[in-house]
Amino acid sequence: MSSVIVIGGGVIGASIAYHLARDGAAVTLVDRCVPASMPSASWASAGGLRSQGRHAAEHAITLAASRRWATLEGELDAWLEVSRGGHLHVAETESEAAALDERIAHDRAGGIAAERIEGGAALGKVVPGLAPTVLLGEFTPADGQAHPARTARAFARAAVRLGATCQFADEIRLSEIEGRIGCVTASGDILRADHVVLAAGAWSVSLLTSIGIELPIRWRGLQMLLSDVAPPLLTPTLTAMGRNLSLKRSPSGQMMVGGRWFARPAAPASSSEPSVEVIDAHVARQWSSAVALLPAMASLKLAQCWAGAEAQTLDSMPLIGSAGPEGLYLATGFSNHGFQISPEIGRLVAADLLRGPEPVLAPFSPSRFDADVDVVAGFRAEPILL
Repeated sequence: MSSVIVIGGGVIGASIAYHLARDGAAVTLVDRCVPASMPSASWASAGGLRSQGRHAAEHAITLAASRRWATLEGELDAWLEVSRGGHLHVAETESEAAALDERIAHDRAGGIAAERIEGGAALGKVVPGLAPTVLLGEFTPADGQAHPARTARAFARAAVRLGATCQFADEIRLSEIEGRIGCVTASGDILRADHVVLAAGAWSVSLLTSIGIELPIRWRGLQMLLSDVAPPLLTPTLTAMGRNLSLKRSPSGQMMVGGRWFARPAAPASSSEPSVEVIDAHVARQWSSAVALLPAMASLKLAQCWAGAEAQTLDSMPLIGSAGPEGLYLATGFSNHGFQISPEIGRLVAADLLRGPEPVLAPFSPSRFDADVDVVAGFRAEPILL
């Protein structure tokens, strides 16, 4: 029986632990807190299940994951708030529309069921009340949303039911022990296994640096807004080519306003301890962008805002595969698009570790940056994005 330590109790790490346990491995899931705790990405994320707009290397993975989401609540025996209302991505200018047509063609070539919707009347049937500036949309009806923290915790509970051990509320660091990777807890306990999977999201950065591994990965903060309870303004997720914006309606009836709006490192700023706080100026601009695209948002009030930390790579593609000392395996750096594919990533990583190489994971190998030493150093030296 293979033994595996999984570091990181977010949705990626918990999914990997579950699939390893399901495949018969002896699994220990380790995190400093309970799964999906503040300010992790799995705690902060709005939970989009998006298949469209992905790199070609992810197409097979996202399609398989989409099939998994249809039955995942039953598989994990948990309510994950899965809703398959679709995803509409829109263009508001002629140049954006041309770029969106290219994206639609790219997605269709990868097997994504993407509908091209043009004109206000047709778009209004998908999202009533869209701004008149919207010209074109890409609609993927199989997409939707779910609750990331619930999902991470459900994966962890299911892993335990299958025999995995969870060790939480304990600091941990990586260490090379007799030529192999191992883990050392704050109390000095040494944890060893055939494999150590690093799936710690933003916390992966400092853990890798501590053992001298330099990859183009850093952490950043992103912020989310939540409205008061709203009338049913929106069924699908709504995003736009020219806006840092993601709009969803939660099961509670509140509107979630996300997108690539950066939060700032909280004092004291430290790359080893990701901690973030909301930028007030970004809140106002984020909200205004939502109102501009869906004018009915103007009648709502801001109820809450928060920020979380995620791991970002140079090419916005995850790092998946062996790296550094013998036994170390990375599954991190999902760059704001890991949630939807998490069920399939867990299955693939388990298979890769226990049964041999999974070709679909090859494009994500950390070794893809081996020849780019200067580029990696430059990326790591840049300040945390604001």
